Amino acid sequence: MKRLFLTFLLAVAAFSATAQNSYNNQTATTPPESGRYEIITSSIAMRETYLLDKETGDTWQLVSGYNGYVWEQISRQEHPHDIIPEHHKGAVYQITLSGISVKGSYLINTITGATWKLYEDSDTGRLFWGTVARPE
Repeated sequence: MKRLFLTFLLAVAAFSATAQNSYNNQTATTPPESGRYEIITSSIAMRETYLLDKETGDTWQLVSGYNGYVWEQISRQEHPHDIIPEHHKGAVYQITLSGISVKGSYLINTITGATWKLYEDSDTGRLFWGTVARPE
């Protein structure tokens, strides 16, 4: 009886370990340093799927169109600190999404700290990046 109980416990432990490993599988790749574009997705809502041009800061949201999904560009307000050095090559911009709420979406110029928050226009329903004042 003891042997049967120990066998049962080992089987349960092995099953639990396997289940945990499959649950923790990575769902995104790490973009290469030299890559220009990146897709950013929220773990909360599929609606929060964006394409970022890391060199220009241009962004698009994945939306459902007549013939499937399409990228719809998101406008960005001008920011006085949004500066890219003249001879700079490579990634400058990054998007951060909150893991708690879809309201916490930010775009940052990683060189100067210029920051934008994602808003939805109440009249048109279109998204736009609104500036966030930088601490002086």
